[in-house]
Amino acid sequence: MLPDVIWHDSVGSTNDEAQARMSLNDSNPVWIAAAEQTRGKGRLGRHWVSEPGNLYASLTWPSKVEPRRLASLSLVAGLAVRDAVIVTGITAPVQLKWPNDVLVGGRKVSGVLIETLERAGSRVVIVGCGINLLHHPSDTRWPATSLSACGITIEPRQMLENLRSAMHARLRQWADGAGLADIHADWMSVALGRGGRISVEGGRQGVFKGLSEDGALKLTLDDGTEWTHHAGDVEWLEQRVTS
Repeated sequence: MLPDVIWHDSVGSTNDEAQARMSLNDSNPVWIAAAEQTRGKGRLGRHWVSEPGNLYASLTWPSKVEPRRLASLSLVAGLAVRDAVIVTGITAPVQLKWPNDVLVGGRKVSGVLIETLERAGSRVVIVGCGINLLHHPSDTRWPATSLSACGITIEPRQMLENLRSAMHARLRQWADGAGLADIHADWMSVALGRGGRISVEGGRQGVFKGLSEDGALKLTLDDGTEWTHHAGDVEWLEQRVTS
């Protein structure tokens, strides 16, 4: 059974609303969704532009998954968002950019923010997804787009239904660990920059070779050594969209 939905026309942040709900000791999975955020947030504390007409949705998910495997959840969420976008019938290529961005035609259409809460000995994961349906910002570090700009018209509530189904299927595939290899294979099959050069924080540069078991980025550095990058900004030296 799919989790229930609590819908808001406007909310500060769906992730914050999800955290507040967890403080009420409600341990059932639920989607907190909205068509507008007034205090949206992205990775590393960045502001997430949240105009009306897009979809902002956060899944609260009580998890018994081992902590070491939770890092790969961003791969699962990215695949689920991609699945939900594909269902709209879009014809432009839909790719994934490590660690948590979904691209349409090389431009960012969605991002994922995952937060973990520990409460009374249990763990709750919040999977926040923002999908540009009607609007997209013009001043982002990586060029952005929206489904509307790609010729797709869809209401936030309908996209939420796409996302609910896709996330449910991907979490079932991943949760018990048996499908982790398939998750990695599916993600790599649509990954931006496979075999391309990447620069990571600290000035290291190398070739993108794949993913570690926990979803980290694996590089072969210029001196031939292997490097695993777990968190932080990444620059795709050969793949950036410039127009």
